[in-house]
Amino acid sequence: LAGLSLGANATFIDSEVTLPADEAEGFDQPNIQAPMSKRDMTGAPEYLYNIFLIHDLERSGTQLGLFYTVRGDALVAGAGQSNGKYVPNVYETEYGTLNFSFSQKVKDKLTLKFQAKNLLDPKIEQVYRSDYVRGDKAKTSYRKGIELSLSMAYEF
Repeated sequence: LAGLSLGANATFIDSEVTLPADEAEGFDQPNIQAPMSKRDMTGAPEYLYNIFLIHDLERSGTQLGLFYTVRGDALVAGAGQSNGKYVPNVYETEYGTLNFSFSQKVKDKLTLKFQAKNLLDPKIEQVYRSDYVRGDKAKTSYRKGIELSLSMAYEF
């Protein structure tokens, strides 16, 4: 097991913002009737879980790594109004990603690196969510695609 590393971490985020008074008043109008003075912070997921496995083969100059991340629900856009009607918050729902990396020392100061990101290519769903609407309502879904990169680095 020499050269093998395993790690994990978890982050739990409890974030909210207070809406400006004029925006909060807009949600309390008779045609909207969705009182709200606070909401989650945009882009901050509820949690992040990470686990990684790295195998470093020092004698050959090779390093292999697998990295898995789970990202919890995150607010994409806060609630608003459109033509005098209430538009709920938009959230991106939980999804996981898997990344792989390979690096090889070619010479003393020259390293070749290959990375493959988002290998699972999960469906990322956005939903409308509010205390004033029952359950999540689908808005959109998409896939980011797999990202491949190859690089060479030279240390001076």
